[in-house]
Amino acid sequence: AHRFVICLYIQPIMIKLFLALASLASVINSYSQADTALFYYTKDYRQTIVDSAFVILKMFKNSDQWIGRETYKRNGVLKSEGAYAVKDPKTPVGTFKNFNERGVLDYEAAWGSDSKIQAKTFYYKNGSKKSYIGFSDKAVLQQKGWDEEGKEIKNYVVEREARFKGGIDGWRKYLEKKLNANVAADAGAPGGKYEVKVMFVVNREGYVSQVKAVEIPKACKPCAAEAVNVISSGPDWEPAIQNNEPVVYNAIQFITFVVDEGSGKKKKG
Repeated sequence: AHRFVICLYIQPIMIKLFLALASLASVINSYSQADTALFYYTKDYRQTIVDSAFVILKMFKNSDQWIGRETYKRNGVLKSEGAYAVKDPKTPVGTFKNFNERGVLDYEAAWGSDSKIQAKTFYYKNGSKKSYIGFSDKAVLQQKGWDEEGKEIKNYVVEREARFKGGIDGWRKYLEKKLNANVAADAGAPGGKYEVKVMFVVNREGYVSQVKAVEIPKACKPCAAEAVNVISSGPDWEPAIQNNEPVVYNAIQFITFVVDEGSGKKKKG
């Protein structure tokens, strides 16, 4: 028997909202001393070195607390500032203020003692409140938005991931229907699991593009081609939303093709 396992992981790495804090990204390059550490990120918060950095996060010990100050490398303007539970960018606690490249307050993020996001408040350039979103561990609790005069806007969406028309279940059913489960066996791959990691973009109109396999199993290159082809030829999505406007959204999809041990090669029917 030949089959595949679909592991869906959607990661919004292009939405500004999810990029503004270094604490949301992992780090591979850092310079550290006993009480200081530097971390470097590209514009979309990918791990990098200092020469390719868009922002630089400096963490330092202040009394019994770690403080992080993030600056834009180009002009040295403060991007964000706040406290961390330990010397680790993935442990923010309390309130962080985040600024654009001109030094204007963009939004505030509130983190719990467990370093989980609790709320975000966005601001207009004139300093008036633009929107608010509150979170529980598993869901959005509340979303509100206002115009620059302070009047509430009905049905305001602060943030929403791009989504397949039919939801996660619909996306899973689409992949299960369209993917050829026999690809790995047809390629002569021995019994085992062959995971493909695919990245793609959902643009502001919901079109899927830039579909690319970024991790390809050596024993089953056709698995990657199959995954890319099925995702590329799929229907449009509903675009991601940030502050009531559609935005570009990056997604990651894992698909694992399985060849059962001792099953032998099975020709495509």
